[in-house]
Amino acid sequence: MRTVNARAPLEGVMEMNHETKFASLTGLRRAIIATLAVLTIQGWTGDSVNLFSVFPQGSVNASFLGIVEALFAAGGIATYHAFEGILLIILATLVLALALKTRIRIVNLFAILGFVMVISAVIGGVLFVLSGFQNNGFSSQMATSFLGAYAFYFLELYYTKGN
Repeated sequence: MRTVNARAPLEGVMEMNHETKFASLTGLRRAIIATLAVLTIQGWTGDSVNLFSVFPQGSVNASFLGIVEALFAAGGIATYHAFEGILLIILATLVLALALKTRIRIVNLFAILGFVMVISAVIGGVLFVLSGFQNNGFSSQMATSFLGAYAFYFLELYYTKGN
């Protein structure tokens, strides 16, 4: 008489879920690594802007065009730094979406916190430009939010490692 393993039908499903989960974590890990790479460059250009840019005198028109004009007037590094910020919003959104698909709470938590830190840095940057590049509190907001994002994305990367 042949013995039937009651778990056999579930093994394929469990393996498929593990493979699917692994594939989803691989995509998420790649997005996190890309985000960390751009954050690293963002940190370097932020330091360069802080140390070497000559900021224009006067007020900044509180509009998108006014912000862009002020950035161009501050120089190429400042403009590049701002466009990196836009890229980071896109990457942070991608990481958040991929993380939420995993349904791993700790991964979701760090993705949400990383996203919030990126948004906080962007807000600090916009407000710094609108202050006529004068309010260093907003510059500090960018820097500390950058550090928070960096830490949270590294923690998220750690918790997505394969077993």
